[in-house]
Amino acid sequence: MLHHRLFWKFIFPCGAILISLRTAAMEFRSPEQIAPGQVIFRLDAPAAKVVFVEGLRHRPPAPMSKDADGLWTATVSDLSPDIYTYTFNVDGVSMLDPRNRFIKRWTVSQSAVEVTGTEPTLYANLPVPHGTLHEHLIVSKAAGRELGLQVYTPPEYDARARKRYPVIVLCHGTGDDELSWTEMGRAHLIADNLIAKGKMEPAVVVMPYGHPRPRPLVVPDSYRNDNIAAMEQEVLTEVLPFVEKNYRVSRDADDRAIAGLSMGGGHALGIGLAHPEIFHWVGGFSASPPNGDLAAFFAPWAKSVKDKKHAPRLLWLAIGREDSLLARNETATAWLKNAGVPFQWKLTDGGHEWTLWREYWGEFAPLLFQKLSP
Repeated sequence: MLHHRLFWKFIFPCGAILISLRTAAMEFRSPEQIAPGQVIFRLDAPAAKVVFVEGLRHRPPAPMSKDADGLWTATVSDLSPDIYTYTFNVDGVSMLDPRNRFIKRWTVSQSAVEVTGTEPTLYANLPVPHGTLHEHLIVSKAAGRELGLQVYTPPEYDARARKRYPVIVLCHGTGDDELSWTEMGRAHLIADNLIAKGKMEPAVVVMPYGHPRPRPLVVPDSYRNDNIAAMEQEVLTEVLPFVEKNYRVSRDADDRAIAGLSMGGGHALGIGLAHPEIFHWVGGFSASPPNGDLAAFFAPWAKSVKDKKHAPRLLWLAIGREDSLLARNETATAWLKNAGVPFQWKLTDGGHEWTLWREYWGEFAPLLFQKLSP
């Protein structure tokens, strides 16, 4: 085996940075799953003194060991099937894994790895009929600029057919964009697998960009209300009309749902509960409900549930026990219960994380668009 090493030294105002280039014979992979639940992480850092793998969903930092060639390794075992994010801590400095192209793009980006087990997960890429992801840019008056929009059409979708499909608006969290529900949430694969099992009504899933008001580095208290007002305008006057013009979708409130996680859960509640004439199905995953006047916030929905002919169908809320938004959700659900407003509530282990949001999406989607008994 060749052990030749080539060093390049670059001089910057802040000092010298030493970069090592391995020959082709010294190539390596990181991360690498070597058995169910067992992953090896590797980093080429010959000058480093202490390196850890940090993250991996609530786990303590995993120390890495260095060989004679300066290659650091750590083997982490007993990882349940999941998509984990992590970073390397190199002498106190956090960095991405340079050998890993799978990155969770967030306010602070992290490397990611999907760990598989002996049985496939609901979000696995299985040999079933797959839908199609469409990416669009729409000119938004609410934002004053172009905004991204991702649309999933189910496997059976045919733009030439007469059938019109239900619509689900699926909103992302504060640090993400319109791609996060497919990149990290695997919403499209979950839908494929549920449809293949006959557990989900084939639907068009619309994933809009959730920051029509640009997100400042320091978010003031006023930002939330300004952004949700602009988001309401974006969804109702731009996103839905665009989808209705370009896709074969129903315009019936009984065929429309809106849901989201965290900030997007707040968007879903804020838009959906205010407009039961447009959305009959609303879901909040670790949502951020309002802190203010709940009676005013829930009033349109609470009034509509008394309409026997045109009542909305479902309000579904779920959150983890370790989530910082739990108290706000408990306050909201207590108000709903006291007011006699029907809803479904799910409390699970876990915090504010994609592990739960994938689970919630997999449970919420099969509940949608169930037809009323004659």
